[in-house]
Amino acid sequence: MSRLVHAAVVPLLVAAVIGVSGCGDNDSTPTQNPATVTKTVTEPTTPPPETTTAAPEPTTPAPVSPRPTTPSTVADESSVVREYFAAINAQDYRRAWELGGKNLSGSYTAFVDGFATTAHDTVHILDTAGDTVSVSLEATQTDGSLRVFEGTYTVHDGTIVAADIREVTGPEPRPSEASPYYENCAEARAAGAAPIYEGEPGYAPHLDRDGDGVACET
Repeated sequence: MSRLVHAAVVPLLVAAVIGVSGCGDNDSTPTQNPATVTKTVTEPTTPPPETTTAAPEPTTPAPVSPRPTTPSTVADESSVVREYFAAINAQDYRRAWELGGKNLSGSYTAFVDGFATTAHDTVHILDTAGDTVSVSLEATQTDGSLRVFEGTYTVHDGTIVAADIREVTGPEPRPSEASPYYENCAEARAAGAAPIYEGEPGYAPHLDRDGDGVACET
């Protein structure tokens, strides 16, 4: 009898267990079909590239144009001597005084008086060595005679600062042999002397405007 009861009870227990399991499946959330499941995949976020501010390239300063140089106003030594005698011949004694006469005479009055008997000076540049200019000077006198001098002038910064001039001794030329003096080219042409070449009687720098050695060119 007990074995029959036991045999009858076991199926009932199995059924009860199955029923409980079925009830549990009905109450749980329905299982989704794997084919219909949408997966949300979060891609790794790549950080934006860092923005770097490039350092400004060094700029090369614009080249500075050199200031134009002012040409020197001081003439060469031989030109100073020429200009000195040109001023004397033009009787611009103040200009000659400033070009060096102030260093060669005790006073301006004595300097001017020294040319009282001189009609015209013709200077020939023989040589220039540094600041020393060697010259030969022909001084035509107001009486028509000619005096010849030789020596040197020392020039510094456009001014004659010293002179060593001596008269060349020799026979006094006859008046007919004296070099004529022409105030201008019109006077030279009227005397039939033009053109006059350097070294010939009557030649003078004030008649040779272009300095080519030929005075009163036609």
